[in-house]
Parts: sequence; C-alpha cells; structure tokens
Amino acid sequence: MSPRCELLPLRKEPDIYQTIKNFPKQFLESWEIVRGQENLFVWNASSSGRIYFAAMGGSGLPGDLVNDHWAGNPHLEIIRDYRLPAGAGPQDLAVVASYSGNTEETLSAFEDALAKGCRVIALANGGKLRQMAAAANVPWVRIPDCIQPRCASGHFFATLLSLLYRLGRIPSPELELRRLAAYLEDIQGTAEAAGRSLAKSLAERVPIVYGPTEFYSLCRIWKIKINENAKVQSFFNVFPELNHNEMVGYTRLLMRPALIFLESRFMHPRVARRMDVMEKLLKKDIPVFRVRVAAPDLLLERFEILAVADYASYYLAKNAGIDPTPVEMVEDFKKQL
Repeated sequence: MSPRCELLPLRKEPDIYQTIKNFPKQFLESWEIVRGQENLFVWNASSSGRIYFAAMGGSGLPGDLVNDHWAGNPHLEIIRDYRLPAGAGPQDLAVVASYSGNTEETLSAFEDALAKGCRVIALANGGKLRQMAAAANVPWVRIPDCIQPRCASGHFFATLLSLLYRLGRIPSPELELRRLAAYLEDIQGTAEAAGRSLAKSLAERVPIVYGPTEFYSLCRIWKIKINENAKVQSFFNVFPELNHNEMVGYTRLLMRPALIFLESRFMHPRVARRMDVMEKLLKKDIPVFRVRVAAPDLLLERFEILAVADYASYYLAKNAGIDPTPVEMVEDFKKQL
C-alpha cells in the first residue's frame, strides 16, 4: 500500500498589485533595520573620498532618487557595471546592492571594491552577496522580502538615506521618511485612478516619457516600469534637450507612440511653455498625456508620480491579459550567458 500523502496548502505569494498598495510601508521598515544595525560606524572620509553605489536593474533605481533628493553632498556615483572606476581606493566607500544577492555584475563590483581597498557595505535580501560580505567581514544590510527588485524602491531608498545618516553624512531622515510614508498612504486611491485611466489610453501605443531635467531619473524609472511590468517598448528623454533633436524624429512616424509629459510644479516656467508648444504641434498625430499631481514639495511629488507609474504599468499588463510580475526574457538571457 502506498504511504498516505498529506496535501499541504500551497503558499500564496503576494501579487504585484498588493505590493504596490503596500509600498508606503517600505520606508519605515527599512529605516528600523538600518537604525538597529550594529556594525555600522561613522565614516570619516577625506575631502577626496567618494561614495560609489554599485547596483543593476531595480536594485539601482533608488540611487538616482537619492541623488535627485539630496542634490549635492553627499553624492552617489552610480556604477552599473562589473568594476569601479580605476581611481577608486581606500579613501572611498562602495555600497554594493543586489536584491537577489546573485547579480553577476554586482558581485564582480563587490570583489573589485575589496581589491581596491574601499570600505564596503553590502545590501541584499540574501544570496551570494550576503555570503561574500560575511566572508570578507563587511556589513551586510538586509533588504526585506519583496516580489521583485523594481518593487522594492522604498526599501532601497530608505536604506540608503539611513545608511548615510549612520555614516555621519546627513541628519536623521526619520521624520522625512515618516512624512513620505504617510503621504503616499493617503494618495493611493488617487494614484491608482490616474494610472488606470492612463493605461486605457496607452493601449496598443509605445509610451514615450518626457519630463523636466530634474525628473531625468523619474522618466527613466517610468520607462523601466512599463518595460518590465507591461512587457512593451518604452523610451524617455527630458526637456529642454529633446526639443533640439529628438522632437524632429516625429516628422516621419514609424510606430504608434503616445507621449507622457511628467509635470512638476517646481520646473522652470519655460519648460512648461515648451510642453504646451510641443503638444500643440504634435497632438494632431500623436496623443499627449500630462501627468500632474498636487504634492506640496519635490520629494512627495516625485514619489506620487512614481505611484502613478506603478499603477499605470500594472493596468497596462492587466488590460493586455499578461502577468506583470515575471521577467522571463531577463531570466532566459541570464541562463544563456
């Protein structure tokens, strides 16, 4: 007789929609992790000391947001490659991040940072990076569980700010993170409605995202969310530069684009005028959608616009009948490397 088999209930993984809904909770969860980390010490950097942030894909996106928010000293030099610059050395700090802990470029950058004598800190959910950090006796900071790295931007953003605080480079970000989390909790319904409406208008179109120069990283993240969640082509650029070159490419249309203008209450008034004129010139042949939010300052504005991107890319996928979560082409590519 065959042994009796007891069927255990399948573990239900959180879907990406619920992860988007719960995004505001990430900031304080990661703040508490870094605040309680025992092996972080003030970094007495020389005037020539640099901070490198080595990360790929979704793990690297928050580095740009930190730079946009802080806009000065300290500045993170973003490394999306296998090695740090040749001049990196003991005077520098290298923060190396991979959500999975197994990203090959990031693991290589970790080894390169150690070889160059940098002070190193590893950020990961686990994986090889955690093991390598333990072997090298350098701090490992845990990034909490999340369905995909691109959905963990709040964790990485809060972790980076909290690290800079623990290293003695910035004041405590706790109040700012609490304010950000509370605000994003309040606007979830508004952001979802805006994203759902935009997704309906973008059906069967190639979304091209434009914004002011201070939204460069925001436009790039929008593009990436659409690529990975909706599995379609998307591109981005910024005003005013695009008016001097890229705009001319719409003279002969070889695809069906839709333009998304990300607006800021704080952008230069001439950029607003450029958006108006460009829309007037192109709207006969190309739909133009303006994304505006009512956030009271630039930090909240950026993250509210990101919330719209999450919902828009999610509903683009849902409306097309596809699962936004997996990135099968990326996984297939890695297997063939």
